Amino acid sequence: MIISRFDSYLIRDMEDLSPEPIALGAWLEIVTSEYLAEFVPAGGAALRIAVMEETLIAPAIARLGGLARRHQLLPVAIDAADTRLHMPQDLFFALARAMDWTALAQSFLEKLFAANAYAWPHPSRKLSRAALAEALAIAPPLLDHQINAWLTRAIWQNRAYALDFRVGMLKLCDAALDPDPDAAAPVHQWLHGEKPSAVQLRAAGIGGRITRANARAMLISLCHWVRACGAAGLLVTLDARRLHLPRPALEDGLRYSPAAVMDTFEVLRELIDDAEHLPGLFAVVLDTEALIAGEPRRTLDSYDALRMRVWPDVRPGMGQNPVAPLVWLAA
Repeated sequence: MIISRFDSYLIRDMEDLSPEPIALGAWLEIVTSEYLAEFVPAGGAALRIAVMEETLIAPAIARLGGLARRHQLLPVAIDAADTRLHMPQDLFFALARAMDWTALAQSFLEKLFAANAYAWPHPSRKLSRAALAEALAIAPPLLDHQINAWLTRAIWQNRAYALDFRVGMLKLCDAALDPDPDAAAPVHQWLHGEKPSAVQLRAAGIGGRITRANARAMLISLCHWVRACGAAGLLVTLDARRLHLPRPALEDGLRYSPAAVMDTFEVLRELIDDAEHLPGLFAVVLDTEALIAGEPRRTLDSYDALRMRVWPDVRPGMGQNPVAPLVWLAA
């Protein structure tokens, strides 16, 4: 086989597993300008993998969280030691537990009223339908009819949401207008993966529990919902260090077999491929050099479908492309 000079350069480049790292601060500035300032708030989505020293991971998560809040994104930090990343429904549950669903429903209702030329009488304060009718000087039956029509158009007829998600959000909005504080409890349990009884789910109008089969549709729905509620999107950090620890080295937390690591890589691959359907989602996987040069069954080389999507084949000179899907960082 004849190998050209260009081919041999590519081979040497791919074997270079420790390129000159980019400073964390410099990379965060690029992330801010290229993604967080406009792209993600406009509905874009991306997943990035950052390889760094273990001591740098916690500060990176904290700084990304600060950037998220600065750009009206909801920050969510997920650790593979606590969340089974190889189970897509568990990833959704971790996101759902980080959401203030009551506050989101309140914000959605206020935006809904504003879109229909009615100012919410007391911003950020829950009001019953009767209190709203009195404050707006509208006959209660007429206001009820209008609210139901608005909710129907904004949620029930919105095909961006999965059917069960539509039912759940309608229940949350009704609960925000209902004096019964427990009206939304079954929906919260369902969203959090707490397995409410089948009777409770049927009473709420929800068809079934969230599983691997419908987790993707629920994640897509969540991305659309947080934006409908006024946030620019979600900034999710995934601490993946736990994937590379063999069982004898673990004392507590979750344990990942090589097969579970492969399944986790598959979940990440699906997030990359689904980016166009996940508006406002910016996910950052934080890991150590073990992702590249650790135990062979737990590295990117073990799953070509992900490696081929993130490996930085093109670099400027001998450095790194700071907007590549996979970057090496340093303090």
